[in-house]
Amino acid sequence: MVVVKEEVRIYIVGVSRRIFTRYGFRKATMEEIASTSQMGKSSIYYYFKSKEEIFRAVVEFEARMLKERLSRIIGKNNSPPERLKAYILFRLHHVRTLENFYAALNEETLSHMGFILDIRRNFEIEEQQLVGEILEDGMKQGVFQLSSSKIGAIAISTMMKGLELPLLLDEAHKTDREELMEDLIRVLLYGILKR
Repeated sequence: MVVVKEEVRIYIVGVSRRIFTRYGFRKATMEEIASTSQMGKSSIYYYFKSKEEIFRAVVEFEARMLKERLSRIIGKNNSPPERLKAYILFRLHHVRTLENFYAALNEETLSHMGFILDIRRNFEIEEQQLVGEILEDGMKQGVFQLSSSKIGAIAISTMMKGLELPLLLDEAHKTDREELMEDLIRVLLYGILKR
């Protein structure tokens, strides 16, 4: 019976994920979730106490997906510069594909939900830890020159957050996105000083 209950919860999360992606948290309704799930609304409430609890499960599911994808992508690259490049490309391209997780990270209208602040904080900590490990490895191998991998990780993760919106909204860069990404990575890894 426990297995069945968990399977139903996973099914509801999958259906809800599509609904939240289409309508956003505010406009999505329990009625829509129940209807699309082909379940009664009271059945949905048996598995989840509220729409907020379902949204939390959706965002946590997408966060796990993101971590798994990122680990696979970074694990394919051996050298610290290649791992850092893979992280940057992944961060700019893929975080926004998980729309509910991305909304949880960026939309201030969701900040009233306590778990959103926890998700943001955890993502920030995990991201800085991942980048810090790459930088530390690069420092040990003598390919990165930093006085602190922790400060470097904070700077890089902060920069990535700051770049998301301009790169997503700027129509002028839609056609030359790959060239833009290469320039961004070149500036990050090698700076702007002529050598």
